[in-house]
Amino acid sequence: MSAIFKHLNAEEVQQITFDWRYRGFTILNLLTEEECDEINDELERLRQERIGTTTEDGKPWGDWDPFSYPHKISSKLEKLFCHPKILEACEYLMDGEVQGMQTWCYFKPPGQLGRDQHQNAFYTGCKHNEIINTSLALDNHDPENGAVWIYEGSHRLPILPIEVDEERTKTNPNFWRNERGKPCVMPEGHDFRKIQGYCKKGQVVLLHSHNIHGSEPNNSNRFRRNFLGGYLKKGANFNKGGHMKREPIDLYALKEKHWTGSDEINYSGF
Repeated sequence: MSAIFKHLNAEEVQQITFDWRYRGFTILNLLTEEECDEINDELERLRQERIGTTTEDGKPWGDWDPFSYPHKISSKLEKLFCHPKILEACEYLMDGEVQGMQTWCYFKPPGQLGRDQHQNAFYTGCKHNEIINTSLALDNHDPENGAVWIYEGSHRLPILPIEVDEERTKTNPNFWRNERGKPCVMPEGHDFRKIQGYCKKGQVVLLHSHNIHGSEPNNSNRFRRNFLGGYLKKGANFNKGGHMKREPIDLYALKEKHWTGSDEINYSGF
């Protein structure tokens, strides 16, 4: 795929090229703080509407349970999912057109536990570099409030086995059983450097499918909210999943719907 860039500048292209090859993740500036506040207001609206309702199996939602597929119930989040800069970066890094795979929103209030180390490819079943997961920081993220950490360069590894801790799995949210208690097993004697996830509000992390990452508890008095997206290389095989029931999403149709004229140039109008 020939690389003609409309949304990434030359410095960003140089940086993400290096990062993707040697580190397995990269960070881009995406939204302003004001735009993040607008997204946070939207998440709070969705959360308030969910209070008093139940999950598909009849269990009450927790106050701060994450949302799966929030773009399906919010036009603003649907627009964010197909952001032109993210699409362009994913097309470049996977060398081809992309499809949407899934979205999530996390709130991570003070005191909430983290997630055990894992590889996204373990769950999606995609081959090497066939899916990119993004995490948009809607607050300032740092180790104190439980930011995601990453083993730099671990994207070179194959999909690793996991070990199950039944007691720890009991700490998972009602509707999502893979947060804790199923960490992947790192190679013995590995020397991958652990990079702490400092991320400014409005920055987005693009993570390689095989990169090993996790997070610690939020030990601060601040939230650590984020919006997650999954971007699949068009035509790649994947696991639908019994819980997530993944289906390809036409991001170009969504882009045509939400990003036209000056919006696509100025990234305005959330």
